[in-house]
Amino acid sequence: MKTILVCGGEIEDSFALAVFDRVRPELIIGIDRGLEFCYKHKILPHYILGDFDSISPEVLSYYEKQEIPVKRYRPEKDATDTRIGLELALKLGSGEIILLGATGGRLDHYMANLKSLFLPMEQGVQAWILDSQNAVTLLDRRTEIPKERQFGKYVSFFTMGDKVEGVTLTGFKYPLKDHTLINSDEIGVSNEILEERAVIDFRSGVVLMIMSKDRSN
Repeated sequence: MKTILVCGGEIEDSFALAVFDRVRPELIIGIDRGLEFCYKHKILPHYILGDFDSISPEVLSYYEKQEIPVKRYRPEKDATDTRIGLELALKLGSGEIILLGATGGRLDHYMANLKSLFLPMEQGVQAWILDSQNAVTLLDRRTEIPKERQFGKYVSFFTMGDKVEGVTLTGFKYPLKDHTLINSDEIGVSNEILEERAVIDFRSGVVLMIMSKDRSN
């Protein structure tokens, strides 16, 4: 099941609507201020959740009248709204998850959203944070990247732990062979796919992969 989480960060309308059109999600979860985007574009989520301290009463009232299940939380809680949304998406059987509105604004919120990607990864579900310049995901195993499915021009790799051992990159402009990627390592930044199919392989660790493009492209 394909799922889109509409989070409360910055959302570029044209990009987000194009994602909806391409993905055609079977499950939509509106999270707090992300409901403003849904309301503006007449999108009816299947679930809405959050502490709702950053949206207008008019928007919240509208969705409550649609008989959509509402999960309301106090601002003082141990998990972010995005993580709670991911937990719900996984509980409902999502097999692929897209997060919109998970970037922009406060960096602490972005870092929390990034860390939340561990949850679906640990359950074998691919989750992506998308905005108009970036596609972000976590990898815990060998991954093939068809050039035709690349987002933007650049592909960067970072470790999401102390290290990633045995990193081998093939099909890239800057190949690697059996490299140990550590936290202070910048060797994985701004690579490019040259072949029709590129591969990242590694023995252990978790890789943060960011596919990106410049704003002008």
